[in-house]
Amino acid sequence: MKKKIAWITPEGYIDTDFYVVPLLCEAFEIDWFIIYKDKIPYETELESLRDLRGLSIKPYRQTTRFRSLKTAMSDINLFLQIRHARYDIIYAGMFGFPYFHLFSSLMLSRKKMVIAAHNVNTPKGAVNYHAAKAYASYVLSVFKNFQTFSRSQHDLLLKMYPGKNVLMTPFLLKDYGQPLIEKSDCITFLSFGNIRDYKRIDVLIKAAQDTYERTGKLFRVIIAGNCNNWAKYQTLIKYPQLFDLRIKRVENEDIPNLFGESHYFVTPYQDIAQSGSVIVGINYDCPIIASNLEAFKEYVVDGKTGYLIKPADEEDLARVMTKIVSEKNADYNRMVEEIKGMKQCNFNTQTILNKYIQFFDSL
Repeated sequence: MKKKIAWITPEGYIDTDFYVVPLLCEAFEIDWFIIYKDKIPYETELESLRDLRGLSIKPYRQTTRFRSLKTAMSDINLFLQIRHARYDIIYAGMFGFPYFHLFSSLMLSRKKMVIAAHNVNTPKGAVNYHAAKAYASYVLSVFKNFQTFSRSQHDLLLKMYPGKNVLMTPFLLKDYGQPLIEKSDCITFLSFGNIRDYKRIDVLIKAAQDTYERTGKLFRVIIAGNCNNWAKYQTLIKYPQLFDLRIKRVENEDIPNLFGESHYFVTPYQDIAQSGSVIVGINYDCPIIASNLEAFKEYVVDGKTGYLIKPADEEDLARVMTKIVSEKNADYNRMVEEIKGMKQCNFNTQTILNKYIQFFDSL
């Protein structure tokens, strides 16, 4: 008899879980609770899974702020439903500050729970950094079973909390469809995703302008993503002809063309625990210029699958961009082939699924 899993996904993690949950239904019976606020994410795609054997999709709406007592009551109601159904395993992301895992740890069986720790260490510059860090520390200390998505986060978790039971698998590659746009001869650098201070878009803007001043050659920098304080970045721009600004939410259907028209994905972060957007870049065979941080070093081999720079370092990023522009993108095709090889070795779907199955069966 198949084990029964309650899989809880907040709307912010749906783009990760969407790729793995339907595939695991061959091995488990899964009730998929999707917590959303206004509109069910991936609604069309989820509707196509309605008849999938072994999967029951259960949207769960929460309209109030995380800190509202109404949210606390909603969390409690959800846990009462889950407790009544007597699941073998309960899988949930490390989210829901301040109430979700406070109540889950009190109301649900901790030995049955698996916490997906997307960020073992909270990136500096994250929203509500100190509160988020305290909440993560609580979750990591009270629960036993975890999943991490990178070797560096796996090792860090066991270093901080020895004796935890930890599954490590990479993300399944995120494929949003085939690009309909071909790359132009103009070398194009891409930054995409929600714009946060720790991602250091200011470093990218300054480095691009330094590169232009050094080389005198035009290239393009696409900056695509939602931002609550874009004005402070806009004031840094001296050469608007370099920048293709798309400061708004990036819809899933826009992602293939973003990578289709770009040569390099640039992430000059000052700190990061885990980057799902890099996995998207790998899926689209896009060489990555990334900060020399553990989260990126697992995927970026300097000079092979991309370039590593000093974290949030304008001068070092300008050095790499200048090399690419001056040498007319000479290494690009070779790097693309290196990424294709890495995909086959490190992101085999069945290998990743087998790790989930073995871990869940061991609980």
